[in-house]
This record gives sequence, structure tokens and C-alpha cells, in this order.
Amino acid sequence: MIALAPRAILAFAAAAALVGCSEGESRMQKGFEDGLKTSFVESFGESCRTAAEGSGAPADLAVKVCKCTADELIKKYSASELIGLSPEMAAPVMKTCAAKSGLPV
Repeated sequence: MIALAPRAILAFAAAAALVGCSEGESRMQKGFEDGLKTSFVESFGESCRTAAEGSGAPADLAVKVCKCTADELIKKYSASELIGLSPEMAAPVMKTCAAKSGLPV
């Protein structure tokens, strides 16, 4: 059996703790991003549908285009980018989703 010096034991313990912390941080960051994206989809979808229906779009079509847009935006942008999403960033995605739904763009 190899005897380890107290300093070596402390170094291994510190290294193990740091690895555990970084893994915990990664899981926490992923959880935060997933939560933010879920919240974004709900909030964007509601705002989008309200605006579309207010402009005269049929409810079923508004739901379809808005859901497509929200889903594509969360694929395209990171959580931090979604926080600062501008209409210029969303417009091309929305046009693509509208075209997929048969709307003239």
C-alpha cells in the first residue's frame, strides 16, 4: 500500500471538489438556460398570438406561425441572445415560418 502525504491527500480532495463544483455549475447553467428558453417560448408565443390576432390573423394560423417562430428562435439563439432579441433578429425567422404555413411573405 502506498502511503500518501497529508499534502497529497489535500491536493486530491481539492481537485475532486473543484471537479464537482464545475459539474454542478454546468448543470445549473443548463437548467437556467432551459428554464429561460421555456419561459421565452411561452411569453413570445402569447405576445405573438395577441399581436397577430389583433391584426386580423385567424387564431389557428397565429398559433401555428408563432409556435414555429418561437421554436426556431430558441434553436438559433442562446439564452443570453434571446434576452436581448430584437425585431430585426426575429423577423427573418417569422417570415420563414409564415411561408411554411402558406402565408404570402
